[in-house]
Amino acid sequence: MISIALRLLHPDIYRAVRQNKDRLCRLAGGERDDRGARAKEYEDLLLRSSVGAQRERLRNTMMRMFPVLEAVWGNMHYGGDFGRRWAVERRVCSASHFDAYFRFAIGAEVLSAAELDALIAKAQDSAFIAAEMQRAALVLRPSGGTKAAVILDELNLHAEKVDTAHIQPLLKGLFAVADEINVEADRGGAFSMASNEMRLHWLLRSLTRDRLTLEQRSAIYVAACQTASLGWLASFADSAWTDYHPREGREPEPEDKCLTTAADAETLRKLLGDRIADASKDASLLKSQDLAHLLYRWRELVNDDGAAVKQWTAAQLTTDEGVNQFAVAFTSYGWSQGLGIGGLGDLVAKRTTRAQVKSLDRLMDVAEFRRRVEEVGAGGTSPEVTEFLEAWRHQERGTDD
Repeated sequence: MISIALRLLHPDIYRAVRQNKDRLCRLAGGERDDRGARAKEYEDLLLRSSVGAQRERLRNTMMRMFPVLEAVWGNMHYGGDFGRRWAVERRVCSASHFDAYFRFAIGAEVLSAAELDALIAKAQDSAFIAAEMQRAALVLRPSGGTKAAVILDELNLHAEKVDTAHIQPLLKGLFAVADEINVEADRGGAFSMASNEMRLHWLLRSLTRDRLTLEQRSAIYVAACQTASLGWLASFADSAWTDYHPREGREPEPEDKCLTTAADAETLRKLLGDRIADASKDASLLKSQDLAHLLYRWRELVNDDGAAVKQWTAAQLTTDEGVNQFAVAFTSYGWSQGLGIGGLGDLVAKRTTRAQVKSLDRLMDVAEFRRRVEEVGAGGTSPEVTEFLEAWRHQERGTDD
């Protein structure tokens, strides 16, 4: 293995490589980059202790390992698709596989080939897939996030290896625990939209794209949704519906690009309405991490001018737990990064807290909600309510958190 040879024969280069993963595992910059300066930067970083023929051999070796060096030392250009190819091939230049070469351990940062093969071999076992994903969501990675995100990413890269007959049971297992594995640790910070919910959307498209007809994939999705987590069902049903009924100003998707048939999009919408109504009869709706979204969907689907949802929220406002859950549901976070004076802006994006109260009157008695928020907040027992109330007050004063 080249990394072992570097460690034994060129420990200075080995250390430089280990310490510069981000520089070596990204594609080269744009045309405006100063290639000469970048070339010198990498020369000083990796080859400063080498001379003559040895230097040239090491240069060629490093270029074979890390294509970014071919771009700055040679005359090669690699598009974004190469990053996916290198990840599939588990090359050292893939950020997700780099550590397996230079730390001599796989751990939770990357899925071993054996683990991936085992998952794919048992893709038809929905219960096994669900249990594996539940366990993976509890395994924290040293770099942040959980192993669940790693599994979803690897399955996405290797989707073509899943037998078409096993796609439905695989998705059934994933859909069943989708809410449970959509953990905060795997959500992208600042300006990233990544989350395990989005990874699952990407995966299901990779599994079926160019492999199944619209009718085939639609039937698979509907079957897998029958036992899906409620939040995930809402997300998927919305995606299927908006393919045919987009927001104002946008065109419907061409039918062959749609997730489901038009009839199945209607079926999923009805299923979602029934599932939300059932969840409102116990504690599951109130405790859903997608509570706000589900309440708006409930109002839309029932089409009774909000009567059912307002009756339900009124009952929840009589309990402190209900107030707390609503405060959590209607608190959102944004990110900002100031430009500063002379372009010297903030080095780190700042998180801001927002109280999502603009359309709350569609779901509940806002005056009563505010009274209860003030009441629970005064007790000092709920930091979530306190945070929400402070954000609400900031907005009323025309300032942000």
